Amino acid sequence: MTVEKSRSFKSKILLFGEYTLIKGSMALSIPFGKYSGQLLFDTESRNSESNHYSVAYLLDYLYFLMESGFHEQIDLHVFKQDIEHGLFFETNIPISYGLGSSGVIVASVYDTYAYDKTDNLDELKSIFSKMESYYHGKSSGLDPLVSYLNKAILINEKGNLTTVCLPKENENSNSGIFLIDTKTVGETQPLVNWFLKEFEKGSFMKKIQGILIPTNNKCIKHFLSVTFNNVIKDAKTISEFTFENFKPMIPGPILEIWENGLSSDDYYLKLCGSGGGGMMLGFTSKLKESKEALRDFDFYELIKI
Repeated sequence: MTVEKSRSFKSKILLFGEYTLIKGSMALSIPFGKYSGQLLFDTESRNSESNHYSVAYLLDYLYFLMESGFHEQIDLHVFKQDIEHGLFFETNIPISYGLGSSGVIVASVYDTYAYDKTDNLDELKSIFSKMESYYHGKSSGLDPLVSYLNKAILINEKGNLTTVCLPKENENSNSGIFLIDTKTVGETQPLVNWFLKEFEKGSFMKKIQGILIPTNNKCIKHFLSVTFNNVIKDAKTISEFTFENFKPMIPGPILEIWENGLSSDDYYLKLCGSGGGGMMLGFTSKLKESKEALRDFDFYELIKI
């Protein structure tokens, strides 16, 4: 065994860019420290409340990396030896929740076993895209990149990657972004397939390109420039658009509260990644009131602005 223990990697949240990223929009993804994961050996203490990816699970991933030609980039021989000595992956990230559980595994394996680690964002994204394709069939590589660097990543209108600093939080503010737990899971690939099929329809494509992508891009710019009143307006447009056009991505139990937020203007819900379950994002200028209105759900304040 040459690796005693990997460092811990945080989960991620795609704040802006769900689905539109596939079609060339801007995107902003941030680390989320509430959840994390790391490679450990069987001799180390386990957290009983965490998920454990078994030796057999890691072996399947090892064989995928072998078949995908990663021998020159990843020390697969040592990886295999460590698996044989009881290596497993421990994480408290809920699976199929849109929080990047597979991205954390990819970041951990790369960080622990890569021969010559690069710090070039585009190269890393390309490597991670291929490594994560085991989990989703097709991956942008953004999730592992955010977890690996532990930094917010912006994809601009030209598709270029940059790390960015998030707006400074205002702990006294009643405005901000929150998460609610739908207590359901959502599978990414079927929803992405649904989106791509719908996009082939001219009317749907025009709405995405004419409404959703421009609003998404404006929302990111307003967020980074700390004009939160405009973020709220943009978030309402995105929430309305999602409610009208992305019904398969909204779990049944939250359809009513999604609509309630729009009708009351107290908060606006938004997909957290591909949707279908897991976490949902919320934008509001009434954090305290929103928490009370959504008291039946686990509510997490993400950013106060």
